[in-house]
Amino acid sequence: MPSNRLNSSQIAGSSSGELGSSERLNAPETSAGLPAERLNTNIREHLNDMFEGLLFLSEREFDAAILGVAERIGMSPIVAYDTAKIIGILCERDGMEDDEAAEFFEFNIAGAYVGDRTPIFIAQIHSIL
Repeated sequence: MPSNRLNSSQIAGSSSGELGSSERLNAPETSAGLPAERLNTNIREHLNDMFEGLLFLSEREFDAAILGVAERIGMSPIVAYDTAKIIGILCERDGMEDDEAAEFFEFNIAGAYVGDRTPIFIAQIHSIL
């Protein structure tokens, strides 16, 4: 069974690896609108270069469900995950049925609070309608 622990990965970095505006315009894009070479690298490293002290789900398989980083005034940035993608990963990886994976997600992943930097989970509109 997957762990419900969240790991802190606090890497202070610079954004010197960022693409310049002309490189962004000329880079081949994927369906997600990101340059293809950026998707083939470690998303955690890129996010930690931009936002120090983010917390991620401990299993790296869930990195495929990262939507981005959410920010609110006066609060620390947090990682935002796609709920439907996490449930899909649980179904595929662990052989769970949809309802079983959804229940596991609710109790063991979304229900794990580890402080102010706890990730958020987003149900995208196309997933719930």
